[in-house]
Amino acid sequence: MLYSLIFQYYMNRRTLVYLKLTSSVLGYPVVVFMPCLKFMHLEEVKWRVHLAKLISGCPVLEELTLLRDPEDEYKALLVRTRSLKRFRVLPLRNGYVRSRVKCTLKIDAPGLEHMSLGDDQICSIVVKNLTCLLVVELDVKFRVLVNTWNVSKINVIRDFLNGISCARHMIISAKTVQALARYSQLGMIPKFNNLSRLQAVFRSKLVQFLPAFLECCPNLKHLILVLHPEEMEEELELTDVPQCVSTTLECVEIQDKFEWEEGKMKVASYFLENSAVLEKLILSPTAYNQNIYEKVNKLTKRSPVCQIIHE
Repeated sequence: MLYSLIFQYYMNRRTLVYLKLTSSVLGYPVVVFMPCLKFMHLEEVKWRVHLAKLISGCPVLEELTLLRDPEDEYKALLVRTRSLKRFRVLPLRNGYVRSRVKCTLKIDAPGLEHMSLGDDQICSIVVKNLTCLLVVELDVKFRVLVNTWNVSKINVIRDFLNGISCARHMIISAKTVQALARYSQLGMIPKFNNLSRLQAVFRSKLVQFLPAFLECCPNLKHLILVLHPEEMEEELELTDVPQCVSTTLECVEIQDKFEWEEGKMKVASYFLENSAVLEKLILSPTAYNQNIYEKVNKLTKRSPVCQIIHE
């Protein structure tokens, strides 16, 4: 009863601009109307009211952050709003805890500009009308790929990728790269024609997938490649040259530790030899020591204006 009274009190605050609720129980209010609310942060909240009802009472909401409670019993979370500009779904605090139910996240937000998804316990993500999307951050492994023979589940990923294909800046984690590599064996990754900036974490064993993924980014200009050390099972060969590498890529940054010296040389050589308009190849000192940097600096460069920067 107390939770319901507190919730009802907040849900009708006409001057409230920022709302943060943590480890709360949201009872079912009679009316939700917060006409000035722009920022809402809901962390480990147990729902007794549909999220859609809560959002519908916030006509100027611009930023929404969700961190689900693994004990939450709702099977669907609907985010439908025209005003929302930034949306984040944080990873569960205890990542090893499994959700009690299979949850679907549905997003219909024509004004959304920045979306960050980090909850691996969500079974499927459905997006619609993301026509203004500028930045998308993905740290998910698409649990729908567990059953590779289920065509409908594979289609969920295809529709999601098509739904975010207008993004201009993409940041993807190692687990997402691995999921996309697996998906590419089952379906075709769509073209991200508007994408000009990509930051991606590649484990050593998946560097071979890099050209195939870049083929989906025909107008890419800036690539930040974070390489994670991992023992190689077979020799790395980068032979295919996607459109962006040969015609649009202007800056490549290679970061993080990567113990395999031959692999580091091949990655650097791949971009230097194939990128016609490359202006900068930036090598992180943690990835390339002075000795390897000097070797890279002697490699053939296709672009006459390319500078190799060690910083």
